[in-house]
Amino acid sequence: MIKFTKFKDKDLKKIQKFTEKSPYKVCDISAGVLFMWNDLYNLSYAIFNDTLILKCNFKNKFTAFFLPVGNDFDGALSQIENYVEKNHLPLSFMCVEDEYLQLLSNRYNGNIVSEYNRDYSDYIYDYQELKNLVGKKFSGQRNHINSFNKNYPSSVFKPLKKSDVPRIKEFLKEYKKEHRGGGRVERAEYKNTLKLIDNLSLASYVGGYMEIGGKMCSFTIGEYVGETFIIHIEKALKNYKGIYPSTFNAFVKASEKSGVLYINREDDSGDLGLRTSKTQYQPIMLLHKHFVTVKKPMQIKKRPKLKGERLYLSKIKESDKTAYYNLYVNKSLNRYWGYDYKKDIAVPTEDAFYKMQEHDFKIKDNMCLGIFENGKSNLIGEVVLHNFTYSGEVEVGVRLLKKYHGKGYGEEAVKLITNYAKNELNLSPVAKCYKKNLPSLSCLKRAGFVVKNADKTYYYLDFED
Repeated sequence: MIKFTKFKDKDLKKIQKFTEKSPYKVCDISAGVLFMWNDLYNLSYAIFNDTLILKCNFKNKFTAFFLPVGNDFDGALSQIENYVEKNHLPLSFMCVEDEYLQLLSNRYNGNIVSEYNRDYSDYIYDYQELKNLVGKKFSGQRNHINSFNKNYPSSVFKPLKKSDVPRIKEFLKEYKKEHRGGGRVERAEYKNTLKLIDNLSLASYVGGYMEIGGKMCSFTIGEYVGETFIIHIEKALKNYKGIYPSTFNAFVKASEKSGVLYINREDDSGDLGLRTSKTQYQPIMLLHKHFVTVKKPMQIKKRPKLKGERLYLSKIKESDKTAYYNLYVNKSLNRYWGYDYKKDIAVPTEDAFYKMQEHDFKIKDNMCLGIFENGKSNLIGEVVLHNFTYSGEVEVGVRLLKKYHGKGYGEEAVKLITNYAKNELNLSPVAKCYKKNLPSLSCLKRAGFVVKNADKTYYYLDFED
């Protein structure tokens, strides 16, 4: 099994030997971003068969992997799969480009869940377009540059040298004064810029700055990654109108390299000013970065009947449709259920909900069992096994009609389904609970679950028998 090494600054050149040949356009798999944002990523790495595998323990909350970079993509994926199974981790990949989603879907037979946040989509441009700025669509940028050149005829763009670091730091002090009161992201970005400036020799970067009357008024840094030139830093002083487009265009012209087709100006982090600016440069694509989780379909051929002291769990029948419908449409019951049926069911009928749980079991996505009192046939609630992860975890959920709350039925039902999952299916039961849902948290704890982690919204629990 592969062994991961904690990423340290001195490892950057070793990492860049892989990233500079990367087929990916995302900025995240580049030496600059990995170095600047390692406090966030908490990276470690392994090299398998001349292929780089990067593991991220994001904010120390969850583990995910970047797609491998190197000669043995499939072999590296197999190593990751073995690693997560033996360490009981989810199989998740971060910053996956659209074109690689299908590759992962094919490998895992469609058993993937993906999501992305538009705020963190990278802006990709045609290199030659931004070098030449030809055509009506770039008239605004040309006007700004022409005006800048007219107002500041002494301006000159110079390549960045290591000896310029003290000047950059002086520039950054002035820049920081102009941007007092910036948000959390801006403050972190400023701190990480200083970190990169202090360690320029650790990797191969390209940089430059605009000088006016002997004063540094802007500076920028980027790096080559495969066919893409990624620009990590673009900063300028406010008083020099047109300095941003002028610095950017001069940098693009000075940095042209054979085989480089694209420019990546990274994301806008949801900042409307940055979004407007980056959109005006006519990106040829927004590069969405997907977070992908691989699931394993459940291996249950027939729904079991499980009997306890006061309850039994069994398949939901057509005769239970009315009670099952009431479980779904009651707002107070579903406030903390974590699933909005309106996304999947346009017309909420008794038939629709019944058929949905039948369909989910048929496609091996999840299993619902009705909760019944011993000796009676009326449905009083349901337990669910869902989210069957690649590493053998399964999430447990329970809900009861309101008149059956406070009787300990939830605890008994959870124990029945949890023991079944652990002892019959050889799975590791987990649960997720809204922090505000204290009755549910209490029920899960009494059933043997222990809080292992938490974020702003949820408690995350593991079952400990």
